[in-house]
Amino acid sequence: MNLFNLAKKNIKGNVNNYLLYFFSMVVCIIIFYTFNSLLYIPEIQNAVQHLDSTMSQTSIILIGFIIVFIGYSNAFFTKKRKKEVGLYSLLGVKKKTIGRMLFVENIIIGAMTLLTGLILGIILSRLSTMLLLKLLGAPIEVSFSIPLEAILTTTLVFTIITIFTSVQSYLLIYRFQLIELFHAEKKGEKVPKASLFSAGLAFVLLTSSYWLMFNGMTMLAIPLVVFGTYLLFRSLTVYLLKRAQKKKAKYYHGINIIGTSHLLYRVRGNALMLTIIALLITGAIPYIQAGFSEYAMTEKDARNSAPFSYIYLSKDKAIDQQINHIIANDKNHPIAEQLDIPIISVKGTTTAPFQDNNDLSINLMAEQTFHQVKKILDLGDIPPISGEQAIAFKYYSIDQPATNFKGHDIDIPLTQGKQTMTLEKLEKKSVTLTGGQELLYLVVDDKMFSKMAEHFPPITYKAYEVENEKTTKETSNTLQKLSDENMQMLTYYEKYTSIQAFTGMKMFIVSSLALVLLAASGSIIYFKQISEAHADQNRYEILRKIGVSKKEVRSTIAKQTLFVFILPLLIGILNAGMLLLSIVVAYDMDLIENILYFLYAVAAYGVIYLIYYVLTITSYNQIVNK
Repeated sequence: MNLFNLAKKNIKGNVNNYLLYFFSMVVCIIIFYTFNSLLYIPEIQNAVQHLDSTMSQTSIILIGFIIVFIGYSNAFFTKKRKKEVGLYSLLGVKKKTIGRMLFVENIIIGAMTLLTGLILGIILSRLSTMLLLKLLGAPIEVSFSIPLEAILTTTLVFTIITIFTSVQSYLLIYRFQLIELFHAEKKGEKVPKASLFSAGLAFVLLTSSYWLMFNGMTMLAIPLVVFGTYLLFRSLTVYLLKRAQKKKAKYYHGINIIGTSHLLYRVRGNALMLTIIALLITGAIPYIQAGFSEYAMTEKDARNSAPFSYIYLSKDKAIDQQINHIIANDKNHPIAEQLDIPIISVKGTTTAPFQDNNDLSINLMAEQTFHQVKKILDLGDIPPISGEQAIAFKYYSIDQPATNFKGHDIDIPLTQGKQTMTLEKLEKKSVTLTGGQELLYLVVDDKMFSKMAEHFPPITYKAYEVENEKTTKETSNTLQKLSDENMQMLTYYEKYTSIQAFTGMKMFIVSSLALVLLAASGSIIYFKQISEAHADQNRYEILRKIGVSKKEVRSTIAKQTLFVFILPLLIGILNAGMLLLSIVVAYDMDLIENILYFLYAVAAYGVIYLIYYVLTITSYNQIVNK
């Protein structure tokens, strides 16, 4: 029997252990190929701006996750095969031959996963492209294609990774003594002592990291989260398990003593794994939540950026008539409302604590005009004003309470003298007409507006609201061609489609990375637990011989596996929740809305996480309870 046949026989003998690794690797290859294939589809490139850089950055992140996952998986298989390798060596097989066998075996597995992943990737690429176009909202027909460049890139990356892990497998026989290979699975750990110092330090590190997050220093918080989470698992797991031991009635019920002791003796080994899983969850959930919320809020964001179906700065009556004719002739999108919005742009100074109070750019709006546009711009009501009273509207760059602005004067230089206005109120809301930099808007009495118009000629914005504005592609394109830069033409359709393209691409990337993260985190726990199942196989066989039923064994397995699965999930959700809250507070975002999308992300992650839990206890039970 040659090396190739022997390697194939070994793979068949370990097919149950390789199955999840094979599945996870295939998912990684499919996603990696999909990302690279999109780079070579012209229709996708035209629909998405900056596609090359976005996909390249995502591919690098994917490669990083895949390397970590493969490295951990390879460590699991290495530990499991040590006894088998030692047996070959004991039977007189040369180290060089054993190394070659392991090398060939790893190459075969790598080739099988790569080939399967590429075939499924090519088959599913059409579906992935359609999904992306759906998320982008782009009505584009894309023909089926197989980009050779994507195949070559995927093959090159995974071939390099496979060769690296194959070399590691080859060197296994040279890295350990024969006695170490036979006793690899028998190495235990001392029962750790519960450390109040470690628990206190973990609490201090995590609370400090949360404080840094809420004070805009998230990057500084990251190392504290990492070390705090690790120390927390080292101390919290010991505390919980020691406390379980003190509850004698429950501890000695059935074979709970076995499950509790099993976890307690492996705290140190599990602490690092639990930390990795918790950190993956900490990063994954906010990322998924951001993708969900941004895509769901596409319409709201578009409305904030372009509050009218069409709006432009009037420059010429003939052009105005032509634009009105084009919009009115679009029978599929009848005009619901038409407004003229006169604005006076001036410069001024103030004692109010605006950042640029010595050189204020101000747009004056008459009170009557404000009441016409307030509903569309979602500005709410204002109290009646008269004389020199004014109400200010500005959202960004306001770092003081609105009450600090009340009563301050704003001086506007005139040809002779100046006009003084008194701030009655500051509304932290943004008035957006045609985009660009946010300006300070002052709503003034109609008579005051008329008085200022004698010194500063008003400019007029023409605004239209039409029905079904999300489908006004042809009219929007016609108006954009007709207008020039000075007209500041802005259409809702243009903003909506550009935001949808961005959020759709982000949603696609988030979903893909989430799959990789889920596959990695779930598989890491799976391999760790299955490794322990093989090590404990003889112990459970003894339990069955002394009368312990299979049902009791299965119950113990479910409890101890749940402990390993639930802890990193809870800590990861806590860390992710604090990160989300800090972002919501920093950017004054809608708390309820973001919490809702956060729960969606947790639910989505939790469902697949539950599948891995069920798969793990099933495999564990098959190993020790057969």
